Amino acid sequence: MNSPKASHHPFSWLVEELRLDQAAQFLAYTLDMTHGIYTCLALIHASNLAREHEDNVCPPRLSVYETELMTRFAMAATGTLSEQIAERIDALNKPYLDARLNSSQSNAAAKQAE
Repeated sequence: MNSPKASHHPFSWLVEELRLDQAAQFLAYTLDMTHGIYTCLALIHASNLAREHEDNVCPPRLSVYETELMTRFAMAATGTLSEQIAERIDALNKPYLDARLNSSQSNAAAKQAE
């Protein structure tokens, strides 16, 4: 039995050729995260400013409680992003650090053999 093809295609910042590339996927993920963080901070800022000015015509978009939730969300998102970036940097550095360690161990062994 043939299944009908889906008419919906999931959104991606990436062209088809890059969708399986891990580095490109991480960049797209980072873009999504930073857009979300920016939106949270913009809403927080606008709400705090409206509260500070006590403007009845343009009241805060977020309550104090919602502002706190958005602040915590932004903090969690930046923490997650930071951890993932650190993991990728560690993975990029590993082959070079391993090579240096092996080289220094070889040099030490050669000196000891003299």
